[in-house]
Amino acid sequence: MKTTSIRATNVLIVTQCSFTRLALGAVLTGMQLPSGEKINVATGAFFNNNHMIIDFIICADDLFNEVSLKSILKIKESLKHASLSSKMVFLTSHNNFSLGYFISGLCKKNGYCTSIDKPIENIVMDLRRILNFSELPPHTLILTAREREIIIELIKQKKPAYLSKKYSVNQKTISAHKVSALRKLNVVHLNNIFSLNALI
Repeated sequence: MKTTSIRATNVLIVTQCSFTRLALGAVLTGMQLPSGEKINVATGAFFNNNHMIIDFIICADDLFNEVSLKSILKIKESLKHASLSSKMVFLTSHNNFSLGYFISGLCKKNGYCTSIDKPIENIVMDLRRILNFSELPPHTLILTAREREIIIELIKQKKPAYLSKKYSVNQKTISAHKVSALRKLNVVHLNNIFSLNALI
């Protein structure tokens, strides 16, 4: 891959599907941002070897089919090549948005979600808007501070009795925070997201 002196927006695609990687790569490589910058899509190793900053990590929908340790480790691996200013984009179904924002929070990155359930031309428009630094959409916190603290502690497999003492509340309150957090994250069981412990 050739590098030029022209500033480019560097993008790393995280997916378990080689077809998705090729399709997304083709879409992004042919895209030009309103600023005139090109999109540079490459592997984490390429960016690292060339001392280039990754601007965006794009996580594809297949990572959410099952929030497995394998998929979470792929996200964790991508962070090795990221900088403090790198941002995360989740291209997924709308019902996974809250989980995407939660994951970006665990990664200490600004996160943005866009729906994959739309025509390709609309997906391209969304990605162009997100990748254009001056037009990043706002995102709000999904969980309350206490819900976030408790769900992270539970992911780390801390016992409700321990959390009850730590936060000076009864176990029913801990359970209520857990249920509320899982509902907001659109997750049925806590077991489904234990693999997120790898990001903590």
